[in-house]
Amino acid sequence: MKNIVLLFVIALTLVSCSKNETEDDVVVSDYYGKWDQFAEAPYSNDASSTQFSYRFNKDNTFTKTRNYDNKIATLSGTFEIKTNENTTVFVLTYPEQNFLISSCTGGLTESFTLDKSGHLNDNAGMCDRYGKYKKAK
Repeated sequence: MKNIVLLFVIALTLVSCSKNETEDDVVVSDYYGKWDQFAEAPYSNDASSTQFSYRFNKDNTFTKTRNYDNKIATLSGTFEIKTNENTTVFVLTYPEQNFLISSCTGGLTESFTLDKSGHLNDNAGMCDRYGKYKKAK
């Protein structure tokens, strides 16, 4: 009888202590629509940290909008989404050079990685401006 109770207690402990690691992960499967730049403290009040947004369309085109100092600039191009087991990366391609393109190489592409919180992170953050984006509601 002691063995049965002991097995039951062990089984109960294992079930109650196991953590489903995906509980904390936000799954974003609807990539289309508007994504707004946001900033976390201490930069949350800095207007330059929230000046950009992207709109991803179902025909694989996008529009990048910069709204800063009451001036609006837009760029557009095409994008593709590359996924593997652990990573989702957005690769954006512009038709011509522009200083608003966030790129380490100075080229015509930008890339963003979707993190576990469901935010898009600008991959050029190490050498250019950093941007973090969340899906608009």
